[in-house]
Amino acid sequence: MDKEQFNINVYSNDAKFCSSLAVECNKYGFELTFFEEHDIGNKKLLESALISVVIIDLTEIKKIDPYMLGEKMRISSDLPVFGVLDRFNRENQNRAKKCGFDLVFTKSMLLKSIKEVVIHISNEEE
Repeated sequence: MDKEQFNINVYSNDAKFCSSLAVECNKYGFELTFFEEHDIGNKKLLESALISVVIIDLTEIKKIDPYMLGEKMRISSDLPVFGVLDRFNRENQNRAKKCGFDLVFTKSMLLKSIKEVVIHISNEEE
């Protein structure tokens, strides 16, 4: 796997998480793309030549239900869709699974294991 061939698409308003994720992605040479609801279905976002995943912050429930974003992403793409939470919560994890999310992590767990996640996804794609 060539690390420059991996892109992480993120929907989050959590500045601390986003900046920490950017540091980790930079460390390993992964591309990082932030998107908004209106970007779902955008061919450029979804049909990159890079191996990609989608990460949706499930704790940022403001105007938009992030679980609904996961459902929309699942319908418009076959990319792996991951949810992240501040703290693990079985109820939210189950709701995310019902909405089509592939995996749910805590933010800290994802940040600590981003390289392993990328390697696993890349191996699945080959």
